[in-house]
Amino acid sequence: MACGVAESALAVLRAASENALGSDVASQLAIRLPVFAIAGVLIFHFARGRRWARTSLTVMLSVLGLASMVVPAALEIAGGSTLIGALGGDGPFAWPFLLVRMIHIVGVVAATWLMFQPTANRHFTPEPTRV
Repeated sequence: MACGVAESALAVLRAASENALGSDVASQLAIRLPVFAIAGVLIFHFARGRRWARTSLTVMLSVLGLASMVVPAALEIAGGSTLIGALGGDGPFAWPFLLVRMIHIVGVVAATWLMFQPTANRHFTPEPTRV
C-alpha cells in the first residue's frame, strides 16, 4: 500500500511540475484515496485473522490492482514502448516512478505468495468451538 501512496505522490508532483494539476489528477485521487482506505480496513481485519479479508485483499489488490499496473504497461511495450516509457513515463519523474512501480509489482506478488503460506493459513484457521 505504501508503494501505491508513493506512486500517487509522484503523479501529483509530476503534474504540479508540469502545471497540469486539474480534473485528471483530481479524478485519479478520487479513485485512489477510497481504494487506500478500503485496503487499510482490509489489512486491519486481515491482521486479526479474518479469512474474508484475505480473500478480499487477494481479489482487490493481487488480481485487480496488479492487472491495472501490468496490463496497460504490457500493451504499451507490445506497441513498441520501452520499459521505462511503459512503467515510468517520461521526464524527470520517469526513473523514480519506474523504481517505485517495480517495487510495487514485486511487493504485490510477494505479499500474495506470503498470504497463502502454511504459517498464514494457520493464522486463518478457526479455533475449535468449546462446548
